[in-house]
Amino acid sequence: MTTIYCVRHGQSEANLAQIMQGSKIDTPLTKLGQQQALAAKAKLANVSFDAVYASPLKRAVQTANLISSTTPTLDERLVEFDYGTWDGQLLTDLYAQYPMYFDEHHNLLPNSWEVSGGPTYAQVTAKLESFLAEVTKKHPDQTLLVVSHGFTLKLLAALLLDIGNLQNLSEPANASLTKLLVTPDTQTLVYYGK
Repeated sequence: MTTIYCVRHGQSEANLAQIMQGSKIDTPLTKLGQQQALAAKAKLANVSFDAVYASPLKRAVQTANLISSTTPTLDERLVEFDYGTWDGQLLTDLYAQYPMYFDEHHNLLPNSWEVSGGPTYAQVTAKLESFLAEVTKKHPDQTLLVVSHGFTLKLLAALLLDIGNLQNLSEPANASLTKLLVTPDTQTLVYYGK
């Protein structure tokens, strides 16, 4: 069984500025984000990682480097969801202009890609399935650290839980922990956004 600890990156400059931050926006961590990453490191102090994987975006790489001294393997399948033309826009502007694509908690609703030009949930989920299958095969009975992004980790959790309604699942907070147990035949979400 492969044990995977997933961490969302710490607060980034775009998070602080309340900007929609997808795969095209690459801002570094804020001071608070660095502190959050170090707090995640403290929570994982008793865990020994056999390998570290991270999204190649700055905020994820910085978080991985603050948590572990192991150089992360950068994997494009872990990048944040591509919000298309919405990337870089103020969240308040998007909520006001496209209220039909956000619920009352500002969770992104399906089919937003028809307006924003981003990928579908199914396209991103297929990449995450590929990533899980590959690392499970490569690291059987090992423990991994995976540093990624809020919406990407939400899609990963939805994949494991096999839920179709993403509104029932909020994005994990910055630098929160999600634990997975994966075998070639089973996928278990132990906890999410802790």
